[in-house]
Amino acid sequence: MPGYMLVEQKYLSPPLPKGRGIKANNRSIGFLDFMKELQGDTFPYHEESRLLVAGLEDVLLFSRPDIENEAKKIHHILQGAAQDFERRSCPDVQIVFRNPLKRGAHLEVEHPAGKLPIYLIFGSPASDSDKKGNIYYKCSFNLSSVS
Repeated sequence: MPGYMLVEQKYLSPPLPKGRGIKANNRSIGFLDFMKELQGDTFPYHEESRLLVAGLEDVLLFSRPDIENEAKKIHHILQGAAQDFERRSCPDVQIVFRNPLKRGAHLEVEHPAGKLPIYLIFGSPASDSDKKGNIYYKCSFNLSSVS
């Protein structure tokens, strides 16, 4: 089932050698551009889209001290695009993080400036790993409600 793949950059190939990491999708886009495209008049993605979206950490940090409200707005935008992603048979969208993803009671990014509440956007999916031990978190395009 396609959806969002939350993954640390260090587990992707590249930068890991071919066959050692999770194959990085071929179309890179910044998080703010991704949000703008999702809010446009026409849905821009389809079954050939292979998106790698970077910069969510920066977007959340820039929204300080209102990180939680910004995370909830992002969740709302992504949830609004869920049917389009599914209807267009889009493959996994990789959301890439520079800093470690940690799941305790909630999924968070351990950024040097503080914990970032990724769970407010994507929930707290369980971790998974590929045959090489590369860790990622997977959730459907149809995100569950957050509090």
